[in-house]
Amino acid sequence: MLQVQPVRHASANMSWASSRLAALPLAAAYLAVPLATALVRRMGPEPAVSPFLPWLLLAGLGTVWAMLFRRSGVRVKKRFVFEVFAFLALAVMLYLRQDVFLMQIELALPLIVEAAPAWVLGFCLMWAMTFGVPDRAAFQRYGAALGLLCIADLTAGIVLQQAATAQRWLGDPDVLAGLLLVALCAGLRPGENDGGAAEPDQGRPSWRAMILLGLAACLSRTGLFGAAWIYLFFGRGSRTARVLTALALFLLMAATFLAPLSRPGGMHYLDYWLWAKSVELFFREPGLLFTGVHFGLALPFAIPQELAPIWERLTGSPEQLGVQLAQIGPFWLRFILGWGALVPLAGLAGLFGLLFRRMTRMGAGLAAVLFAMGISTPLFHDPGLGVSLGLAFILALSAPKPRPEIESATHGPDAEDATDPARQWDMRPL
Repeated sequence: MLQVQPVRHASANMSWASSRLAALPLAAAYLAVPLATALVRRMGPEPAVSPFLPWLLLAGLGTVWAMLFRRSGVRVKKRFVFEVFAFLALAVMLYLRQDVFLMQIELALPLIVEAAPAWVLGFCLMWAMTFGVPDRAAFQRYGAALGLLCIADLTAGIVLQQAATAQRWLGDPDVLAGLLLVALCAGLRPGENDGGAAEPDQGRPSWRAMILLGLAACLSRTGLFGAAWIYLFFGRGSRTARVLTALALFLLMAATFLAPLSRPGGMHYLDYWLWAKSVELFFREPGLLFTGVHFGLALPFAIPQELAPIWERLTGSPEQLGVQLAQIGPFWLRFILGWGALVPLAGLAGLFGLLFRRMTRMGAGLAAVLFAMGISTPLFHDPGLGVSLGLAFILALSAPKPRPEIESATHGPDAEDATDPARQWDMRPL
């Protein structure tokens, strides 16, 4: 009997590879960067390497892929040697001549640095257009892996230092908690059926439990507060289970104030002082709420003598030079000081307009992460946390896709053509 075998095209393989590469930024943010940070700190003094370097490499990968293949996986053209070599030559030239290039843009460099949130979100959009968006399972999988690393990090600190300190080999505990909060939001229950298409309930209970344990191991106050809030209002399980889990997280957060825990070198004291001085500055000069401060000038803050040693140890800058905008850690404080209050308000209005168009637990949880972690972390000024949060927002705002079994049966690469003449009743072999 004659049988027609479906043909698997090379474009289907490329499309599959593209979807697999969609989660590559999560692998970098949740695993590669923390492990590299721990390795470098274990070996000795940290070298002066830009935190944006891994993301520049990923941007280069995305650029090369976009030159070679379309989103569907179809190759753009048969020969592409010239384009690839031209791009690589440009990248090598910029790397070798980076000092000259930075001198040419010296006047605009503060503006470029403060516009980092726009570059990070632009990277997220371009990555999603090129490779697609990571699914909920990918966020939870890498979040569980990071949670396990955070537990091991805390355990090693207790064994080696005989105390539970907030110092982390993997990086800033608040940034680590922010990454875990993004993964926690991806594990929230998906929304209801939307026009015949429903989000799959991805992930495993063990992954979500590991994420919560990792958050507890970070001992981040804003991270614990955000986790308790998200789990209480949007979490899984019965109301009693959610209340008890949130209560345990709140109690652990309170314990961090009573126990001798602190961020490395008294950094939290500097954050409190910067917030207080900034509020005082806005009351003294209300016009700065509309214009922001000058990017290239030091802020009108006089560092107290009792904080001067901490400031010099953490920033490597003498206190006589004052406070630069790029030295401020909390995202919301830095954003409002640099751009005024109108730009953040406009951005939040646009974001909430999109969130209200498609209300989901994941979107609501991510909004809580945006507010809570922006108080203590660089957020979008940290590329790992910013890219993870940006991709999560794109996923939360995206329309749900058809169920996998329906999609694979109708649009999959192996689906047989409904008009295949060999399948017609009058064309079947006798």
